[in-house]
Amino acid sequence: MPRKKTSYSLPSTITVGGMQFKIVLKDMEDFGEMDFDKKVIYIRKGLTQEEELDTLIHEVHHVALGISGLSNIMDDENTEEALVRIVDYLVMPIVKQEYKRFIQGK
Repeated sequence: MPRKKTSYSLPSTITVGGMQFKIVLKDMEDFGEMDFDKKVIYIRKGLTQEEELDTLIHEVHHVALGISGLSNIMDDENTEEALVRIVDYLVMPIVKQEYKRFIQGK
């Protein structure tokens, strides 16, 4: 029997490393942004469910770098963005693929 397709909705908050971040949908140009001091992750309004999830994961990686202190020792924002995109483009596709296989029991 085929699995019923489920819908995804963003949580109102997410906890990373013991710190809770509010998630806010916002009219904006970028897909997302994170304000570490305010503990808010902004996600662009109007994205698809998959884009929302991908953006949330991307911003959570920024949070993790901030909590770890690595954001403070990087020479510029481009270095941090490059590190986050390594996970976006090289790691997450494998995680998604293997998770689908896992839930399908293959």
